[in-house]
Amino acid sequence: MLTRRKLLAASAGAALSVPLLTRLLDSTAGAATAPTLPLDLVNTTGSGTVYAYVLGRDPAAGGNWAFVQSDGRTLYHPPSPAADQTPLGVDCAIALNASGAGARGVTLPHLDSGRIYFSVGAKLTFLMNRGGGLALPSVSNPSDPNIAVRHDFCEFTYNNDQLYANITFVDMVGLPISFRLDTTGATQTVRGLPSDGLSRVAAALRAQSAADGSDWSKLIVPGGGSDLRVLSPNLAIRGNSALFKGYFDDYVNQVWDKYRSTDLRIDTQFTWGTVTGRVSGDQLTFPGVGSFGKPSTLAIFSCSDAPFTTGNDEMGNLSARLAAALNRTTLLDNAFQPTGENPAAFYTRARTNHYARILHSTTPDGLGYAFPYDDVHPAAVDFEGKVQSGAPTRFTITVGGSAGGPGPSPSPTPTATATGGTGAFGTIQAETFSAQAGAAVETCSDTGGGQDVGWLANGDWLKYSGVQFGSTGATRFSARVASGAAAGISGLVQVRLGSPTATPVGGFALASTGGWQTWRTVPADISRVTGTQDVYLTFDSGQPADFVNLNWFSFG
Repeated sequence: MLTRRKLLAASAGAALSVPLLTRLLDSTAGAATAPTLPLDLVNTTGSGTVYAYVLGRDPAAGGNWAFVQSDGRTLYHPPSPAADQTPLGVDCAIALNASGAGARGVTLPHLDSGRIYFSVGAKLTFLMNRGGGLALPSVSNPSDPNIAVRHDFCEFTYNNDQLYANITFVDMVGLPISFRLDTTGATQTVRGLPSDGLSRVAAALRAQSAADGSDWSKLIVPGGGSDLRVLSPNLAIRGNSALFKGYFDDYVNQVWDKYRSTDLRIDTQFTWGTVTGRVSGDQLTFPGVGSFGKPSTLAIFSCSDAPFTTGNDEMGNLSARLAAALNRTTLLDNAFQPTGENPAAFYTRARTNHYARILHSTTPDGLGYAFPYDDVHPAAVDFEGKVQSGAPTRFTITVGGSAGGPGPSPSPTPTATATGGTGAFGTIQAETFSAQAGAAVETCSDTGGGQDVGWLANGDWLKYSGVQFGSTGATRFSARVASGAAAGISGLVQVRLGSPTATPVGGFALASTGGWQTWRTVPADISRVTGTQDVYLTFDSGQPADFVNLNWFSFG
């Protein structure tokens, strides 16, 4: 749940990186949030009736569970029943409007550890236990009353300090869910899976099983003549301990052998700084902190079984980073976690967390929690599908996804507006800059050929005059980049308006992609940009070496 994975980890310092800590502190500064927030629930499933359930712990009621009732505004606090497994006394299903018929408005109060469930074609059953315990729908218990219902959920906390919400694949994939959070002066988006995302993920898992003979296809749960959902490997193993037996053993043995003679450095991204460990016997030991035995495959997928079960804050922090690196299978290539991580190298081993790999490659923006510590990352890089603000004004959640998935490939030339300027929403070729510092143009071997701008290093910049964003504006920036930078060399690609020294409106971090012509598209959220602007792309790094080539970029 959200509380275990994100908020409690934050308070304990277990999984909290410095960038996230900074965002949390920034978001809690200033005035408190409003007591309620407009929540729009949009149905694009193209199916029958869709129901939503909004629930969480009510801080105004001593932290007891509360549901928003079917009217979309009144709270219901289920009483403690006389017997376990007692259904709610009130129907709290919020019927959404028909697919494509606009948003169903809900008033969201302050709730902690919240979830919003969506079900298609049938309502869900929530059960109360004595003492006020709530039994949530389970997809791993065959006797659960919701086991045959197509459903999914997202997570949130809305309190005096902020709204934090994330889409999550940690338990399963069932329905495409996407976010739009309007805040004071900006908009944040998480695009989630496309409308056919479940079928894409299932097809990719079947292909992976066919390729390596492993159990990935067994994560798929059929129902009603089609794929009902896909379970995470962690949840699937809980129901069938024979799955993935020994899957990571060979990799773990290689990692342990490597660090018998090599230092493993882990940047805690917290007050403990960087700690160094070595393997002795079968223990990976960080002197003065603690030790880890060899983890099982289940422990790697779950991130919470031994040896990743510690009550010590610093060990919890190391657990998060070590578990993330094992899921991404980067420990043989990178001995400085997670600071030296190169996202292009994630999931490249034959035996890796292919569930996470497939999900990140299926979401158009690459975002979403695919395992519990998917929020571990190098500075200024995000992988989790979250929105967060201390000044939210409206929260929109769409269930069903958008048709066509990520959309067509960008056009090879910039889009011209009616007035002859450069349109922000087409593809802007890097070499069409109107001014530059420190750059040079070269032949490009990326799809479509042409030219790219290379030799970009700290302090360099590119100017694009008169980029037209219109009145609606842009909140997303994507760039086609490549890097053959040496290990330890990375930098920031940032968007600025009007001047190369203006405050950035957004950007992303980049390390080596594997070569100066090894291209990948990297997205980033930006503060909303409207009107006609002189756009500067700036390149910032702590080292003097070149760190990036740029083929094209666009806004959305």
